[in-house]
Amino acid sequence: MFIGANGIVVDNKGRVLLILRDDTRTWAIPGGALEAGELPTDGVAREVEEETGISVVPARLVGLYHWNDRAEDFLVLAFRCLIEGGTITRSEESPSVAFTQTDSLPRPMIGLHKERLERGLVHVGGAPYWGEQSLSRTMIVWRRLVGPLVYRSKDFRRRMRGETPFQPPLPWSVGAFVVIQNEMGDILWVKRTDYDLWNLPGGGNEPGEAPWATAIRETREESGLDVDLTGCSGIYVKPKRNQMVFTFTARIVGGKLTTGDEAAAFAYFSPGNEPDNTLPKHIDRVTDAVSLQGATQFRIQDGPSGLEVLGINHAAG
Repeated sequence: MFIGANGIVVDNKGRVLLILRDDTRTWAIPGGALEAGELPTDGVAREVEEETGISVVPARLVGLYHWNDRAEDFLVLAFRCLIEGGTITRSEESPSVAFTQTDSLPRPMIGLHKERLERGLVHVGGAPYWGEQSLSRTMIVWRRLVGPLVYRSKDFRRRMRGETPFQPPLPWSVGAFVVIQNEMGDILWVKRTDYDLWNLPGGGNEPGEAPWATAIRETREESGLDVDLTGCSGIYVKPKRNQMVFTFTARIVGGKLTTGDEAAAFAYFSPGNEPDNTLPKHIDRVTDAVSLQGATQFRIQDGPSGLEVLGINHAAG
């Protein structure tokens, strides 16, 4: 999965910061692909400054958008950002940069970008929006026929200037887990069948699958429960593996706890009172989920896995 970030920046006059993209020649909110192992909060600040000259601080995550193009799938994290400084500066990627009134957006603007902007502008706090996006027929044609020609031309100009050719972003591996609390505030944990360890319900995504869909599917497969996701409490980056792990809060809406190939047992533990053989990174994710009250935490989780702590040479989520 390829992952990027967009920054929605509004000035003190209520105008939104937009760029004219040099590839599609359409207007968009600034943003781009994350670098390998990069936190999304760092990536969005970097991309906004590179494309506009404006230094920003990401204030909150307002949207998660997933879309597919042939065998590739893409995930974009949209942030509301606060201006920290800088002055508007054009770049090779953004030949025109401007603050624009939100009720008179410039044209043309791709539907995917317009949806992210409009949803982000009305977000007032709490859980981010998440959902699928679809490419228009025009964008499908552009990506398959016109886009490759545009990027080859850009690479040719780079070589003529003695610059390195464009390097496509590296794909990320993605996982998703859920934090389910009962009426007493205790958290549901799954006892693994392969090792003597407890972890949250969840796992790795399937090709073309959005993180929220992974969380629902994996919870059903591991526990027998159907859940409704209520928030995105944490997004964790493992730089050494170029992996991004999403933690969602959830409530049970159906099914019943059922052991199977992946789950030997289930138990509810109060936060901070998990057994010793509980994955440490998952304990951190629970702490974030129960203490941040709806906000999304972004962290690097690059220490040893729980299995490595136990002396088992095998990677865990």
